[in-house]
Amino acid sequence: MAGPPTHLTVFYAATAGKQGEELGADESQLVNLVYLLFDLLNSKIVTVQQHYVKPTIHDYTDNVLSEECKQFTGLNEELIKNAQPLEQVLDEMERFFKSKGIHPDYGGNLFSFCVDGPQLLRLCLQAEAMQKSIQLKSYFFHYFDLRKEFQKLYKRPANSISDMLEFLSIDADQSIDYGVRQVHEMACVIKRLINDGHQFTEPERIKDRLQPGICNKSDYVDDDTVVRARGLPWQSSDADIARFFTGLNIAKGGVALCLSQQGRRNGEALIRFEDVESRDLALKKHKHHLGNRYIEVYKASGRDFLNVAGGSNSEAQAFLSRGAQCIIRMRGLPYTATADQVMCSV
Repeated sequence: MAGPPTHLTVFYAATAGKQGEELGADESQLVNLVYLLFDLLNSKIVTVQQHYVKPTIHDYTDNVLSEECKQFTGLNEELIKNAQPLEQVLDEMERFFKSKGIHPDYGGNLFSFCVDGPQLLRLCLQAEAMQKSIQLKSYFFHYFDLRKEFQKLYKRPANSISDMLEFLSIDADQSIDYGVRQVHEMACVIKRLINDGHQFTEPERIKDRLQPGICNKSDYVDDDTVVRARGLPWQSSDADIARFFTGLNIAKGGVALCLSQQGRRNGEALIRFEDVESRDLALKKHKHHLGNRYIEVYKASGRDFLNVAGGSNSEAQAFLSRGAQCIIRMRGLPYTATADQVMCSV
């Protein structure tokens, strides 16, 4: 996204399972998307759209929604079972952006999503889209976190929309639908931020690929940015692990596969993230699935990561610094193998 946005798409979602701060922690699928288009130049609401989403399940005679979801959002089984699947809902969103002249691929004005915390985009939507082989558009990879924008201006943290409303002495919205109420209240906060001189200029970015890299044992790695993943399929590559943590920004060269004493992968890996927030979100993926296996995710230290990933090979570092390069390990080669023979076998 080039330049500051002219519009914000205020975005709310509910899953069939956990809500609030635990949204996305249980792998439940999305069942409700609500988005409000906000004109930043004129500080006004343009329109609100709401979609119910039908999750992919094997037997629709069973209940789809958890009790927490029903109590939290007011959604019901019939509403969700008769809804459209996620891919169709995202297609409708794209048509909406085109109709409002803000779709980036069609010469529209710049817009970015605005969310109450990172879970919706980083934990829920990115993971579900990957599992369902849905190619997300570029506008899903940058956003503003309203809590952080609030803190930038008022120099105090906010843990919820209610916190922000209370501090700003704004009355709660009276909309019947929970999701619509959420985006209206967020819009009220945005309007006050603008009136008090705040500008939305630096959206957060979601990386869509793992960058190769090498670290030295002498490098500093923050303890609060590393996790250990256990239970990985033995054939898992660093790219597979990055896909498991899709939506979370892994540091350059941030996946280190652990090897047994025999030099074989042992089903564990150390993953280094760019920041504490991504690490904390990664911990919420504890016992999420990679294929048919559930993966355990625990805190680890910077020293743990360096013990596995740290190297001192200057030639390898120079090789990777040229860009678009990777290094592979080959085992079982004949002692007489030449460089040309190795290259021909790759």
